[in-house]
Amino acid sequence: MKYEIGISGAVIVSGHNGYRPFIGSAGVAGDRIEEVLPGELKRSECDRWLDGRGKILMPGLVNGHCHGDMTLARGLGDGMTLWEQNQAFADTGWFYTLISDEERYDSRQLTYCEALLSGTTFIMENMYWGLGLDSVKAMKEVGIRGALAEDIRQDFAKPDVFITETYLDSYQKSCGKEGLLPVIGSISEEDYDTERLERIRKIVDARKMYMTCHLAENTWRRDLILERFGTTPIDYMYRGGFLGENVIGSHVVYASDQEVRQLAQTGTRVVNTPLCEMKIQDGIAPIPEMVKQGVTVCLGTDGAMWNNSNDIFREMKGMALLHSIHSGVRSLKKTEILDMATRNGAKCFGLEKDYGTIEAGKKADFILIETRLPHIQPLRIGAYENVTSALIYNVTGQDVTDVFVDGRHVVEGRALKTIPAAELMERVQRASEKLAQALERN
Repeated sequence: MKYEIGISGAVIVSGHNGYRPFIGSAGVAGDRIEEVLPGELKRSECDRWLDGRGKILMPGLVNGHCHGDMTLARGLGDGMTLWEQNQAFADTGWFYTLISDEERYDSRQLTYCEALLSGTTFIMENMYWGLGLDSVKAMKEVGIRGALAEDIRQDFAKPDVFITETYLDSYQKSCGKEGLLPVIGSISEEDYDTERLERIRKIVDARKMYMTCHLAENTWRRDLILERFGTTPIDYMYRGGFLGENVIGSHVVYASDQEVRQLAQTGTRVVNTPLCEMKIQDGIAPIPEMVKQGVTVCLGTDGAMWNNSNDIFREMKGMALLHSIHSGVRSLKKTEILDMATRNGAKCFGLEKDYGTIEAGKKADFILIETRLPHIQPLRIGAYENVTSALIYNVTGQDVTDVFVDGRHVVEGRALKTIPAAELMERVQRASEKLAQALERN
């Protein structure tokens, strides 16, 4: 058998064998992994042979929650809670009145470039404001796989005015044509209303779509629901029948033991953003208990206002350290955190049959990481392996050398091959300076 692409002699790390690292090779045919085998491949066995020696081969990472519109505002939220940011930026609609659609388009694309270059092959864009079908184009041009969460509301200030069925038809069709996942962005706690949520659920169910929402993110939203309905956001959603396997809750910081069981019982997915939660002082989610109860937990970065980085390796380390100090050094296993970044990320979006592990038959979405670096060495495999430790505590996105999506070599030798990133950075730089000047005048 001759492979179109062969990765030879890498340290393979994948959840299908319990994350036990081994020296092996992967052969790719088309957009699929054809075979995974121990040892090395001969050059003659491949149309294109890549030397994997000294590198880790692992599944591409999943970022389950991001706001690419905010990348041009990187750093503007430093030293502020979300409540304080709301007060500071609400009058411009979170900069909507200060920037153009073209500038937001560039901001999103720079987000996707950063994600790919740091090893993320799937990202969910939670759009602050839709760009219409250009949202699909922005993601597809960069070459990343992903989901696009289109807000159900035409205007945040008018929660009962939904986007049209005609637009939803074209949106679903356009996403499907380009291999992207269309998702409905639901309302936040401020707009909770049983009739409103039932309308959204009917749309989501009729179209067999996923729905995402910010859920139990902070104390002031939790207290608002407690005052209005006499219960908490998760319990309110549970009692109303608004949780389920097609629901992706973001953050989910404030969840009691009973509510964790409600999430598990309904199969509701959770995307947690540990660095964001720390940066804006949201709190610490009960992730170890969620994992214990069988909730599918994956990782996200949120936007650059609330995290500043789109590096999922940093999120893995943040998750490990946060819960080590809060819940104990054995509260989360390394394998459970690696699952969050790979297999659980795929499962969150119903894609686990095709993504999340390095196995024959899976889609060829994987990354290579350089290990011959002082901050990663020494590495061991076998009974006392430390490769999984290095992936969580040592590696950053800067160590990723190569990224494959659908068998396409989209990052090669740390260089993005799909769009000119340097020109894009210049445009976003100008937009960011324009935004800062406008804020100064306000």
